[in-house]
Amino acid sequence: MQNRRKNMKKDTVLVLLFFLLTIYSFGQIEKIKIIDNGGSGPYKAIAASEKTLPNFVVYRPYDIKLATKTEGELPILIWANGGCMNSSIHHERLLTEVASRGYIVIAIGELQMTVEERVHEPTANKKLLEGIDWISEQANNKNSDYYQMVDLDKIASCGMSCGGAQVMAIADDSRVKTNMMFNSGMGDMTMAGANKESLNSLHGSIIYIVGGETDIAYNNALLDFERINDVPIAFANLIDGGHGGTFDQEFGGSFARITLDWLDWQFKNKNEISTVFLKSELGSYPGWTMKTKNFSSSIFWERSISQEYIAPDLEFTCELKVTIDQPIKLGETVQGERVIIPISGGTFEGPKLKGSVLKGGADYQYISRNGERTELDAVYTIKTDDNVLIQVRNVGLLYIPKDSEVSSSLGSSAIYFRTAPKFEAPINSKYDWLNNAIFICKPVGKMDYVSIQIWKVL
Repeated sequence: MQNRRKNMKKDTVLVLLFFLLTIYSFGQIEKIKIIDNGGSGPYKAIAASEKTLPNFVVYRPYDIKLATKTEGELPILIWANGGCMNSSIHHERLLTEVASRGYIVIAIGELQMTVEERVHEPTANKKLLEGIDWISEQANNKNSDYYQMVDLDKIASCGMSCGGAQVMAIADDSRVKTNMMFNSGMGDMTMAGANKESLNSLHGSIIYIVGGETDIAYNNALLDFERINDVPIAFANLIDGGHGGTFDQEFGGSFARITLDWLDWQFKNKNEISTVFLKSELGSYPGWTMKTKNFSSSIFWERSISQEYIAPDLEFTCELKVTIDQPIKLGETVQGERVIIPISGGTFEGPKLKGSVLKGGADYQYISRNGERTELDAVYTIKTDDNVLIQVRNVGLLYIPKDSEVSSSLGSSAIYFRTAPKFEAPINSKYDWLNNAIFICKPVGKMDYVSIQIWKVL
């Protein structure tokens, strides 16, 4: 079994090396490094030094096209190191693991093959902005490996220890959608150009990942958690993790796993993972605790709606111009005043159908006792220009507040007038598609007819 595992690792490394010879030919990558055999994810990752991005390392799936084919455009992490230093070598196992799961990670500092390779030096407070600017340019450069491969609407700003202060230093950058503070917290300190006032600049969600009371950043992180009240915040604590967390463990240990859970929830719509944070379901995280707040805030839901809930598109179907006769009033009933409006005729036309509205149908209405609310239930028949009969039932609501003035076109913004038609067309006709879709209407009262604009919900 051990020999088999060794052979599998050798085969994987050979595949990676073969690919690396290929990507070198593009002339963008100067140097590469393979960590933990490319990570445990489905997309084997590399650490790369890019010619156009000096003083940074890019951790990425070696086959970006394969990753995007499955995942879509990849989210982005911008990473600042412990000590605000110019090397990510102490965090490379976690960053490689994240990349192997379908992310692009841009970390401050040149690619370092060994710890002893050079002396570490501090970096500029807002160095992270260079990484965001670079990937933004690459995403729009047709000659770049990253062209149309990354999602600029999904950028996470991340940092460890002093690197967390560098995250706070750019907290006001609107391109950042979530923030991750590893073994870090501002408390009452000033560091890397940031302080407790920087918390007020946060506009996206944030998670603190700390290592218990022996973590020197623990108390500052707790203070931050107490002070942040305007954005969703999580506090993930590995009780015995210490200030070094699990960065030195294979595949980044549990710090990497909780990082991926957070990112997959925030950026990949894996809402089932939210229970790890919102309900502290930590069965797969022994030794961890979790607390959260502000997840019902309007900011959170605005972001969730824009990223997770996409409004369906509409396709114009046709406009009916329906003529009507004088209303017939039946009087009060148990459901309100019953009014019947006879349909006397009309026409309709759209991209796929046109014809006439036949006389004989009617709109059966109930008007509420206060006169504000009218329920509509219109039933009538239309005839296409190629002599196909189609029945229409159109159910809807007209709401006119008492204090609004009703114009002839019912166009006031205070008035709500919408309906949902259902078509019954012959199944052996070219109009059968009307039977198999949902439609909505925007009726508008005109001088001589009622305009009913019909849209298909895609």
